[in-house]
Amino acid sequence: MTISSLRHSFLLIFFLAASCVFTAVGRPQQPLKGNERERVLAEMRAYKHDVLVKALSLTSDQQREFFPVYDEMDEKLMQINTEARDLEKRVLADEQASDTEIGAAASAVFSQKEREGKIEMEYFEKFKEILTPRQLLGLKSAEKLFTQKLVRQHRRIKDSK
Repeated sequence: MTISSLRHSFLLIFFLAASCVFTAVGRPQQPLKGNERERVLAEMRAYKHDVLVKALSLTSDQQREFFPVYDEMDEKLMQINTEARDLEKRVLADEQASDTEIGAAASAVFSQKEREGKIEMEYFEKFKEILTPRQLLGLKSAEKLFTQKLVRQHRRIKDSK
């Protein structure tokens, strides 16, 4: 599983889990907006940080250096994903879109992973200054662990309904 598919899975699971939580407490199932969305994203980021700290055995100094850089990368990757999804939805919804417009949108969507890869390699170089080689190698596994924990949590919420 690639990091972009993990990120896509993360976003999907995140919004599914959030909708299940809100449904379970009696709220209507609607997309999160504004402050509520920001609050949930902040909670998810804190949880992800916790998982990464434990999985990578990050020292306090490493945490101080690593997370601002990691979060910056994560924001850029999320922005690429959002832009690609929005473009795809917009062009598919436009019944009058020309083949040229549809082709350009398809090219942008398919090049998403390439753009993500470039960003990840840029940040890989930055991470090398902060993490040990073993921690750096373990970063992808730690991200997968985070996604697996989210999936398990989502299943528990779903099963408890």
